[in-house]
Parts: sequence; structure tokens; C-alpha cells
Amino acid sequence: MENTPTEVFAARLRALKERSGQSFGSLAKRTHTSTSTLHRYCSGAVLPADYAPVERLARACGAERDELLALHRLWLLADSARGRAAPPEPAPPVAAERAPRDAAPAPAPAPAPAPRRRPLWLAAAVVAALVGLGVFWSLGPGDPDADARSARPQAADDTAEAASLDYSARSHVWAEGCAHRYLVDRDPSLVPPPPLAQDAERWALEQGAVHGESTIVEATVRGTTADPVVIEALHVRVAERRAPLDWTAYDMSPGCGGALTPAAYEVDLDAERPVVRAREGYDGDAGERLSAPTLPFAVSLDEPLVLRVEARTTGCDCDWYIELEWSAGDRSGTLRLDDGGLPFRTSGDGSAEALVHFPELGGWTGG
Repeated sequence: MENTPTEVFAARLRALKERSGQSFGSLAKRTHTSTSTLHRYCSGAVLPADYAPVERLARACGAERDELLALHRLWLLADSARGRAAPPEPAPPVAAERAPRDAAPAPAPAPAPAPRRRPLWLAAAVVAALVGLGVFWSLGPGDPDADARSARPQAADDTAEAASLDYSARSHVWAEGCAHRYLVDRDPSLVPPPPLAQDAERWALEQGAVHGESTIVEATVRGTTADPVVIEALHVRVAERRAPLDWTAYDMSPGCGGALTPAAYEVDLDAERPVVRAREGYDGDAGERLSAPTLPFAVSLDEPLVLRVEARTTGCDCDWYIELEWSAGDRSGTLRLDDGGLPFRTSGDGSAEALVHFPELGGWTGG
């Protein structure tokens, strides 16, 4: 019987651990993770919700750069297969698709939308190529610490469709996995406690929340055939600017810090013509700088491009999206990356002080 993507990933992680000669207890101290959690990762009992703890463990085991990239790809395949293996969920009401721009959300929370799934054959083709050939490829730029990825519909762009490009994207990514700000037009007594990072999208939809001051988008772009498509450049386009929302700001954590700062693309949405700039990352555990992402990059069915875009604003309530310039032979065009057919949305906040949830103090209070 062919191994599942999670089993292939766990076997690779287990091999790194065994080669290092270190015990689970020793590695747990070095990665600030429990021994039982590391054992579950290496046995395949649990697939990590994001890649950050995987990279910390692999680096603690002495993994080289090529091994880190190969492990990253295995985690992406397993994470993608995990999402598509879930049973179909009922479609959400149309009213739950988007929080209104100027009106407060309805008192009763709307059901969360069911994630869109890519066809199962796509995952099977990728896994078969990896397992059957035993080949590892280098990853493109970016270093996501993602939770489960939900597939987004193809942009309405005939040229992109002709190039056979597909992508998945998510915008509810928290810095270091714990820090993020949302704006909610509700009294604090009616706002429930903050969720876990992996449940943030559902929580935000139910509260009619908008990203406050920053949005981190993680996207995976790939072709649907073996023929390469070259991603030439990345741009951010602001579709609309409004005055910043004067809603209450809610911080998801009283403070956190991580040893890993992923390399990413940054953009200031307040600029008249926003320019995307590549930023290097830093691995505090290893004391190493992570190279800034670079383009061009050739994508195909077996060679995805992983992108991390961090957008910030203090002066607008902005609708925006990402554009990728591509070429394939004598064809070229632009692929739009957005939030399920709608622009991403980020707003500066007019709140003098953000609220943080302290259960011992009775709920949301000043940070």
C-alpha cells in the first residue's frame, strides 16, 4: 500500500531526528516543544498545523538547506492532502460571504463558509510524482508558518487560464503564530474570546472583523501541467481607499515573540503607488539570516511557488489584491490573487488603545 503524504513527511522528519542522535527530550528543550508533541510529529500521528515548528525541529537536528526545502515541500503536500481529505461541508448563506462596509454586523453570528477544495486528482498527481520518483525539488521564495490552506477560485483572467495556473491563498495569518489585530464594530461585552490562529477566519467572519493595520497573505501558486510557467514579477494594486474604520481594535495576544522571522515581501498600502519590496528573514535559533525572496521563478504541477506578502496601512481602509506577471513561451499575462473573488481588506484604526483579552480581568481590557 502506498504511503500517505503525512506518512512520507513523518518518515523524513523521523530520519532527520535519528541521524542527529539526539533524544526527544533534548530536542524538546531546544525547540520549546513538548516531548510528546515531537514524538507525534515524527510518528505521523499528528501533522503540524504550520511549518514553523517543523523547521525549528529540523534545524535542531542539523538539517542542511536542501533538506529543509525538501521537508517544506513534503509538509505542503501533506497539508494540502489533509485539507482535501475533509468531507464536503454545506454551502454557507450568501449573506455570510462578506462583512458590510459601513453597517454593524447582524447580532446573530453567520455560519462559517465551507472551504473550497481542489479536485482530488491534483493532490494525487503531486504525491505520486514525489513518492514514485523519490525526487526532491528546491522551493521558491517565502517561508510560510501556515495553518490548513483553503483553495481559492481561479481569477477571471482568460490569459491566466490559458497558462494553466492555479493558486491557494489565505489572509488570516498571525505574526509568530500569535499576534494579530482585528477591528470589530461591536461592544467588547459581545465579542467572544480570541480564537486559536487556525480558527481565526471563522471567528473574524462571525464578528464581521477587518484586519487592523496589517494583513499577512500566504499563497501557493502552481501550474496544472508539467509545462513550466515563469512568474516574472509581483505587484500589489489598491482597488479602493476609504477613511480608516473607527472601530474598536482587538489584539489577539498580550504579547508574543518567535525565534523565526520568515523572509517575505512587504508593501505600504498608504503609498500613492505601493511598491513591493523583498525582505530577508532571520532564524534566531540558528543565528542565521534567511535570504530575501527573489523572482523570476518557474512553476509547474510539481514545482509550486510559495509567497508571503505583508501589507500595512495606518491611513486608509483599503481594498487590495496581488498581481503576478507570468510568461509561458510566447504567451504572457497577469494572474490576480485575491480573497475568494474579493479583494483583501486592511484598515488603519482610529482606536486610541487596542483591547486585549484577559480572562482573569473579566474579558477584553486595555493592553
